[in-house]
Amino acid sequence: MARILLVHGAFNELWGPNELKSRWLPALRDGLWHHGVEIGDHDVDICFYGDLFRRQPGTEEDERIEQSRAGVAESLTDLTGGDAIAALGQAASDAAFDRTVDMVTIMLTEPDLRERLRGRIEPLVQDDTRVLVAHSLGTVLTYTALCNHPQWPIRTFITLGSPLGASMIFDSLEPAPKDGRGSWPGSVRRWVNVRAVGDKAAAVSLREKFGPEVEELVVDNGHRAHAPEPYLNAAPTGAAIADALASD
Repeated sequence: MARILLVHGAFNELWGPNELKSRWLPALRDGLWHHGVEIGDHDVDICFYGDLFRRQPGTEEDERIEQSRAGVAESLTDLTGGDAIAALGQAASDAAFDRTVDMVTIMLTEPDLRERLRGRIEPLVQDDTRVLVAHSLGTVLTYTALCNHPQWPIRTFITLGSPLGASMIFDSLEPAPKDGRGSWPGSVRRWVNVRAVGDKAAAVSLREKFGPEVEELVVDNGHRAHAPEPYLNAAPTGAAIADALASD
């Protein structure tokens, strides 16, 4: 059973779990290489949910999405400072903006989406799972799942490029924040938040939102906000994962 569970971020709707694992596993191994730790294929699993955001042309669902897109696009454009765009992908082109609009529209028009998302991660957490590593939008899914499953054996939670501190994300979390402070994620003993230099989406300190127990690391991701590999292969990230495996 997998000791490390990886959860992807936004804009992976055209990929699949096997493709993502082939991309992520070498980067994960490189991060651990800095600390002399080796892992096998069976030690790692991927929680894939990207297909839930893939549009299905010609269906009633897709027609409903298309009807809602214009209003969503206008709302995102009107937000001061582009906070929503930054939090959900730091859109840097028309194509990226269109994908952001599609993603937000699906999130707003699919009433059971959160349950379907959680349905992807819940079966993958086993007795041996100790480390949960999530990137970007995946940190929101993972945080919610951890809060709702305090019995899980997860001891280390590593968030990469997380938008959890952004106002539109933080204010809509489940469970809802109390007195401006978010709940601690379930059974987690160590939460390490890794953000990149200049990453506007993750610029808000999670320590301010979830407590001083959150450890924060800053790495250079080469301005590749949508790619988890530069976060995973960084020595500080590898150190956090290596420590988690050693303490198991």
